[in-house]
Amino acid sequence: MSTVYYIEPRLLGGLDNKQIKVVVRMFDILMENGEIDSFVEIMENVIDMTAEERDELADTLKYTSLSRVNKTVQLLKDRAKSVANLKKLVFNEDIDAGEINAIQPFIENNYWLLGEKYHLVSAEEPSFEEALRRFTFLLTGERKKKGTVKIDSDNAKKQMDIFAVRQMPDGDIKRCIVVELKHPKLNLSMKELNQVKKYMATIIEEPNFKADNIEWEFYLIGNKYNNDIKREILNAKSHGERSLVYYVDNCKIYVKTWMEIFTDFEINYDFLYSKLQLEQERIIASTGKTREEILQQENASSSKMPQEVVLD
Repeated sequence: MSTVYYIEPRLLGGLDNKQIKVVVRMFDILMENGEIDSFVEIMENVIDMTAEERDELADTLKYTSLSRVNKTVQLLKDRAKSVANLKKLVFNEDIDAGEINAIQPFIENNYWLLGEKYHLVSAEEPSFEEALRRFTFLLTGERKKKGTVKIDSDNAKKQMDIFAVRQMPDGDIKRCIVVELKHPKLNLSMKELNQVKKYMATIIEEPNFKADNIEWEFYLIGNKYNNDIKREILNAKSHGERSLVYYVDNCKIYVKTWMEIFTDFEINYDFLYSKLQLEQERIIASTGKTREEILQQENASSSKMPQEVVLD
């Protein structure tokens, strides 16, 4: 940059300190950092904007940074990619995705699909007793020693696929979800629904899980369900909630298909994606081809959620 200034000092004439710093950094990127291609593409997009759009962008950057804007768009892109990856896992039989080797680890990374602002308490291995120990910590801040929390129930050692809580900014827990994931080929029946009802009974009967201001939602998720489940949904229709099969006090049980999960995502995000005009075909083309590739992508994705609570 000093050489350029020596040859043509008028290049920086009339610029204030901030503007000079920007020009210097621009030359640094072009000459030393090896970012010419990306820099040129960014500048080309800025140049292609109308004068009004550039003014709007400059005004927007008074309230945030371009870096934060980029991270937000990256997150939206990665979430769309995650949904495309999950569709492959649950619909493409050639990928051979099971509940343990694919669906479970995928949802552990992407439980935002079930709702925003959740904290993952436990996934797959921890028992109800360990889940209660972690739940107590989130609820009260008390760190009980491992193995000291006991539940008087035949289900105390059973394991929930996903147990997450929605914690408000003030620390209060307002909603908890328990999710049971099933193999994409399994036709959900009363056997699987009764398993979820046992989980619910274990939580209802344990005083340390109970709180009048906390809602509990239980989800059984698979690709399809039989006529018995259809009748359960029809029987609960009077409550006015789609997929609901059971409702008592502050507890609800839902049976959902993956197609319903995808539809909810598309409805919730359609406005943003239509405004951004993200190229869906390019996103789909960039998804993994195998189960291993898909899980590897999800581990490196910006859509990946914080992992489960660990006290020890």
